[in-house]
Amino acid sequence: MSGFDYGILDVVQVLHLRKRRGNYYDCPFCGETHGKLNINVEKNVFRCNRCDASGGMLKLYADLHNVTLSEANQQIREALGKGEYRTDYIKATPVQEEKATAELAPIEEIHRTYQRMLSMLTLNRKHQEDLQRRGLKPEQIEAQRYRSVPLFGMKKLVKRLAEEGYMVKGVPGFYRDTDGNWTINFKAENSGILIPIVSLDGFIQGFQIRVDHVTDTKKYIWLSSVNYDQGVSSGSPVHVIGDLAAERVYLTEGALKGTIAHYLSGATFVCVAGVNQYRNLKPVLERMKGYGMKQLLEAYDMDKKMKVACNKHDSKCAVCFERSPVICQHKAEKRRIIQNGCNKVYEICRELSLPMNRMVWDMDESGEWNGKHKGIDDYLAAIKQKEGTGAQTSALPKGEQS
Repeated sequence: MSGFDYGILDVVQVLHLRKRRGNYYDCPFCGETHGKLNINVEKNVFRCNRCDASGGMLKLYADLHNVTLSEANQQIREALGKGEYRTDYIKATPVQEEKATAELAPIEEIHRTYQRMLSMLTLNRKHQEDLQRRGLKPEQIEAQRYRSVPLFGMKKLVKRLAEEGYMVKGVPGFYRDTDGNWTINFKAENSGILIPIVSLDGFIQGFQIRVDHVTDTKKYIWLSSVNYDQGVSSGSPVHVIGDLAAERVYLTEGALKGTIAHYLSGATFVCVAGVNQYRNLKPVLERMKGYGMKQLLEAYDMDKKMKVACNKHDSKCAVCFERSPVICQHKAEKRRIIQNGCNKVYEICRELSLPMNRMVWDMDESGEWNGKHKGIDDYLAAIKQKEGTGAQTSALPKGEQS
């Protein structure tokens, strides 16, 4: 594979995959510990014989860390100490039949189609209860237009949208099937809660799906049709909720998490899909600074302060089985990637001359996370439950100087 000065074995090394025999490793996707993941060194591709996860070397890293192929290339090179990284990463993907993609529709049309689609969907009882259990009130759930992914009737839904004059071409999630009919990328295995991603202007830009069948590598996915005929990607847009003129704005990972934290505290939240999904963040912060924002408070999950001491039982870390280190290499690498994402935000704020502080909570005496409340929403929900009131809590966590 041309254009790269590293191969899939380097990626395996960065990910600390445990080797079993020959070119077979434990699969990090399904958790198979009997060496079902085949690493093809000559073609720089992988495939699990149990869960069928497959792809090129960048996809191996990208899917595990919820980043784009370009970001995977960058982070792998940083981990290998190779300095500047290339951007011609498309060469790393296996050759596949090329699908004709559509141009992204105007945001107003995307919003209009999504609004009508949501009016045709419902939220099932289990999802309603799950959202209320996380701290949302029924009226807040309805205000955010959360819906359940439908398990049938997709073509009928899309046909109705088209007949009513709503645009589907160029709207993320919609594509043409093998018969040439428009449909939407809802699948039974990706059933879950549709989470609207709302822009600064109040437009629905896309959706994340909080999947019902959560695994270590899949908790949220984008509603996308980028790999389908006439499909398109939503492009990992940023979700914003709260007073746009607020002087203090909080940044967290995940639209649902930020929305819950907003309703619990009243604060304004900017939400990216993950700590490494920062490429669309700068223009949002630049606009909010123009609206009056004077400080950004980074409130990413407390994994950024996770303990990295080895407990000798981490099945994801081959090193922990082969010897007894003081530091777990898997945990250390995970924390490094998270902190790298945080550092990117600090760089953006420096470019914008925007003061920034890191928010921390649930810390022990050593200055590390004690493992109880991972997200800002978890922390605020615990505080509110302790206070025992129906009002918004004012107990936002303290900040560290960045």
